[in-house]
Amino acid sequence: MKLARLALALLVGLLVAALAGCASPADNSASFAAWASGQKFVASVDAHPRSGTMGPYGMSAHLVVDAAIAADELEALASAAWDKAAELGITSSEINLIVGNAWGFSVDDAGTHVAMINQLRDDPAFVGATVEYQPLDYTPGYSGGVRGTVGSQAALRGANDVLIAAVLDNGGDLDGVTIGASTADGAFGIIGEGDVQPLTAIQLWQAISARVQLLTAQATLPHSGPERLEITVGSAADQAVAEAIGSEHPDVKLTVGL
Repeated sequence: MKLARLALALLVGLLVAALAGCASPADNSASFAAWASGQKFVASVDAHPRSGTMGPYGMSAHLVVDAAIAADELEALASAAWDKAAELGITSSEINLIVGNAWGFSVDDAGTHVAMINQLRDDPAFVGATVEYQPLDYTPGYSGGVRGTVGSQAALRGANDVLIAAVLDNGGDLDGVTIGASTADGAFGIIGEGDVQPLTAIQLWQAISARVQLLTAQATLPHSGPERLEITVGSAADQAVAEAIGSEHPDVKLTVGL
């Protein structure tokens, strides 16, 4: 009986010691943040456990990285961040790198996302891009996908093709992925899905812009329903012209604002 009690006491002691030695999600996130802060080119870090997780848990982390970082150094940093999270027992992580406040991506095991970003950084038409980036603060209606920012409206039309190529060139999957491009001021944009773009809405955009100056324009391929074109014009007369042209294209849902 005494031996049984002694064995039980030893077992309980071992369990208590093991539990005491386990780091909490907050502790491990803090450890990740401390590690990331010491990495070359990392300017700032925000890392915390995702709410509602216990045991094997998730972490949300955002690392702001100096724009001077080279492609191979960025790949090495992304890979090291993924490995560090795994080492700390963070089994589901959303680690996002923001390079020079213009290029953002979530880290993945295969390094696909960082490879896409590096390819787009080399394209002079783009001034920024995100690949499956998750914002630090909750943003209603936000979807990740692959999004690019171009320096001019002239570069916009071919931008989605370049984004699609960046996904395919680096072994990514286009299925159900939002592909979108916009001008730096956000006034003009095209949003598609996978390798499908809102071509009919773009054709209507071109038809209207041949007659009316557009202040803003957004062509969108929704998950369901007709393609959409939302534009802004400068006068009621221009609005009437745009709506008249739009009436000849019933397969596009046109919205014209002033």
